[in-house]
Formats: sequence, C-alpha cells, structure tokens
Amino acid sequence: MINIDNVQFTLPNGLEIIKGLSCTIEKEDFVVLLGGNGSGKSTLIKLLNRHYLPTQGTIEFDGKDIKKYSDSEYAISVITLTQFVRESLFFDLTIEENAQQIALAYDPYLRKHFKKKPFLADLKKYLGEFNEKLAQGLKEPLYNLSGGEQQILAFALYLKHQPKLLLLDEHTSALDPKTADKIMQFTGKIIKEKKLTCIMTTHNLDFAIDYGNRVLALNDGRLVYDSRVEPKGRGNRKFLLAKCY
Repeated sequence: MINIDNVQFTLPNGLEIIKGLSCTIEKEDFVVLLGGNGSGKSTLIKLLNRHYLPTQGTIEFDGKDIKKYSDSEYAISVITLTQFVRESLFFDLTIEENAQQIALAYDPYLRKHFKKKPFLADLKKYLGEFNEKLAQGLKEPLYNLSGGEQQILAFALYLKHQPKLLLLDEHTSALDPKTADKIMQFTGKIIKEKKLTCIMTTHNLDFAIDYGNRVLALNDGRLVYDSRVEPKGRGNRKFLLAKCY
C-alpha cells in the first residue's frame, strides 16, 4: 500500500530530520513506530499525511505518488488522529453536531441528500457499537466527555467512512495510564475488525509488544529496526526494542 523510497526531509534552516528512509508497508499492516524524541517519528507521520512533502525521494500510496492526489481525495483516504483531540473534533459542538459536520465533509452523496431523522437514527445505532454513553448522549457537548470518550468518539466518527490508511500519532499520550490501556485495547480491536492499515507512533514499549504485526524504530531520522511478529509471546523482543529505542 505504501512505498517510501529514499525519502529525506530537511527544514528550511538546513536541519535534516529524515535521512534517506526507505520501506514498504503492506495492506492491513498494523505498524508500531518507535523512537525517542527527535528521532523523526512524528515527521514521518506528517510526510505520510502530506502536512510536509519530502525534500528528496518519493512516497507512493496505492501505487501513486502522494503529490498527485487531490486534497479531497487524499483526505478521505488517509485519516490522522493525535493526542490532541481538539485537532479532530469541535469542542463547542455536541456529539450530534460533530457527527454531522464530519459526515458532510467526507460523504459527497450525503451533502446532496441529507435527511436529519434517518441520519440521527443511524448515528445512534452506530455509536452504540463503540460506546453506549455516546449513543445515548447525542446532545452532550464534547467538553462534558472524558478524554477517553473523546478519543473513542473521534475514532468512531472518522472510521465510519472506511479510510484506507489510519495514522495514529501518540494518540494515547494525553491520557492517564489506565485510560490509555483501555483506548489501546479499543484501538487494536477496531483495527482488527475493520482490517485497517495503520501506522501508530508511541513511546510505550508495552504497546509495541502487545499490538501490531510489525515494529519499526527510527533513530536520528534513520530506520534502525524492522521486525514482523505475531502479537504476544515474543521472548526477548522487549530487550531488543529497548536497546534500539
């Protein structure tokens, strides 16, 4: 699905962040991307979602250079969620209003044929599959929800439109450890059920061990570790990850 070929990214001040990085991501891969601060993890995510464009090299998505997609076409195909939920949701709106705004942005057919009553009925049923409190509180403003509920809502609303690629950049970092564990369990379940291709950055080695089928690690803008594995029961993998981290 993704082919990264000799990609380099340099800031205007000459600081090189990504240095000749090459790798391939297959369809339905759940990639956990590790690296310390300044390793280039978040920059790579921003290259994949076109927030940045490579200084050198190419990134292909579904066999096509990402530069050749229209903004709307790429936005529908590639969804990014971060620890900053305010980047994804409208906090001054209710659950229902957020759902409507996002649905109209991602569904051209719905924009022409929107009918509120069936939309809300479908929304209530859909959100019930994720979290019953969200389904029953459509009139609730987002600032009344917990951080975990906000992340679940963002997942639900953006994944309803079946993106081809999900990018998660430290999406549990702003949560307390117990909530982060719950959200990570939820994340793994949804990715598996929907057969999504996902790249997730994290500082949590336990998440890297317990989730995903592949681990990549960056150090100083270079790929230093690449392993395909089955979840659970991986012997000395934690030691190897800690060493390259």
